[in-house]
Amino acid sequence: SNVVRATSTGLPSQTASLQEFAGGLDKDTLVAFRVESDQHTIEGCVWLALLDGKAFALEQDELHAGQHFQKDWTVVLGHWFSLARTDAANGTRIYKALAEQALFNVQAMIKLDGIRFIQNVPKRTRASTADWYTNNEFTLHRDTYQILVNSI
Repeated sequence: SNVVRATSTGLPSQTASLQEFAGGLDKDTLVAFRVESDQHTIEGCVWLALLDGKAFALEQDELHAGQHFQKDWTVVLGHWFSLARTDAANGTRIYKALAEQALFNVQAMIKLDGIRFIQNVPKRTRASTADWYTNNEFTLHRDTYQILVNSI
């Protein structure tokens, strides 16, 4: 699997292996996942997540939130985003982060570096409470969303 980087023309270029992509993941990295058509909801065909740290290989099979993860899979902890609303006037998508921590399979991610919201994500600390998740909204530019959709 290769990393897809958005170029200045908006076209993706393939440049790195899964291990290289996983090595670049860290706390507060925004990542995206392709969604199977039978799971499309208001979110559309792409789901977003904010990572809590670096990717790691599982040392044993693990069950997390009802999903089975196999030994040696490269995974990372983080939080899903939920689409709060869209702005029809400018095509932006406004998200809120969910407080419940999730485990993500790096293999399932869209290998796209540099996904960003329009504004910076406020820093989270160990002391961050559920308020951080309920009080902050994040705006994704329509062009960024289109690059994600086009990359799947």
